[in-house]
Amino acid sequence: MKRTTRLLAGALTALALTVGLTATTTMTAAAVGTDASPRDYKAYEPGPVRTAYPGMFIDFTGDMAPHPTAANTYKYMGKFCTLGVVGTDAAGRKVGITAGHCNEARLNPDGTRPGQFLNAKREPCEKDTAGCIPYPDYPKHPGANPGVVTNNDHPVFDLNAVAYSAQNNKPLVNPIGWVRFVDEHGLDANGQQNMETKTDYMVIEFAPDVQLSSQVKNKDGNAARQAGGGLFKVNSIYSGAGGAPALPPLSGLLFPATWIENYAARSDRTPNTDSVAVNRGMVTNVNSGLIHSYAAIDHGDSGGPVVMNGTGKWVGISAAQAGFLDYVTTSAKNILDDLNPRGIVGSGFTITNN
Repeated sequence: MKRTTRLLAGALTALALTVGLTATTTMTAAAVGTDASPRDYKAYEPGPVRTAYPGMFIDFTGDMAPHPTAANTYKYMGKFCTLGVVGTDAAGRKVGITAGHCNEARLNPDGTRPGQFLNAKREPCEKDTAGCIPYPDYPKHPGANPGVVTNNDHPVFDLNAVAYSAQNNKPLVNPIGWVRFVDEHGLDANGQQNMETKTDYMVIEFAPDVQLSSQVKNKDGNAARQAGGGLFKVNSIYSGAGGAPALPPLSGLLFPATWIENYAARSDRTPNTDSVAVNRGMVTNVNSGLIHSYAAIDHGDSGGPVVMNGTGKWVGISAAQAGFLDYVTTSAKNILDDLNPRGIVGSGFTITNN
C-alpha cells in the first residue's frame, strides 16, 4: 500500500461526524507535531510521583520558556507526540513505545536541518520563498540517528510538567526518559515522515524513579474514559488464539465491537469544539500490518495508543492520515515482531497492567 499524503504543519478543515461513526477531530495529513504546538493550554500541577502512561503528551526539548529576543517570537519548540504504550522489557527495564517519526530530523553535514524555516503562520516553508525565516534556537537536543541509542543525549519529557514549570516560573524539569531505539524507516532522507514504512516506532527507556501506569489521563490529569464510558486503559496486547500479537479484523458499520479507538493527546488540548480526546471508527482495511480506519487523529497524536473498541487491548499506535477519512495505525504486531528479536532495550516487551 502506498501512502501519498504529505506532512503538514497546521490543521486543515474540521470535519464533524456523529460519534456513532467516529468521534470528531480536525483533519490532518499526518499526526506528527511541528511548530503548531498547543503549548498555551493550562497545565495541571504534576503529582509527587512521576508517572508514565499511554496517552501521555511528550516532547523532546523540555523548554517552553519565551524566546529571549523580543524582536523574534518564533522560538521553535521541537516536535511533540503522544506516548503509545508502557511496560517492561526482558531485562526488567521500564520502557515505552511511540512513533519513530517523532524523532527530530538529523543535522545535515553543514549543521542545518531539513525544514528549518518558518513563515508568518509558523508553518514550515522553503527558505527561498517570501517571508520565510530561519527557526531561531532550534532544539538543543539533536535528533537521534536511526537504530540503537546508547547515550542520554536524546531526552524525553512530560510535556504537561514542562508547561507547568514554564507557566509558574519554576526550574526546568528533568526528563522522564531517553530515546533508546529509533526505527530506521520513520524518517526519509530529507528528515520528513516516511509514508511508506510499516514499522514506524521508537523505544524510550524511563528513568528508574518513573512509575508505570496503564491508565490514560486527559488534559486535566484525570482518568480518561473510552467512547463507551469505561476507563481508557491499555493493559493487554490484542492477540490471536496462540497468544501472539494479531491484526484486527475488518469492521462492519453496525458491529462496533470490531472497531478500534485511539486516545489523542493533541486532540484533547486543541482549542476547538470539533476536537475530542477519544476517537473511534470501523476498520476499513488491513494491509501489511497497517490498519486503516475512521478513527481520526490530529497533529501531535502520533504514537498514541490504539485499542480494540471498548477494551484495553493494545492494537497499535497512531501514524498518519492517508486520505479522506482514512487514518493509519502502525500495528502492535508489526512493532513487536520487529522489536522483540533484536535483543535491545524494549525487546521482550511486556505491557503494564495495573
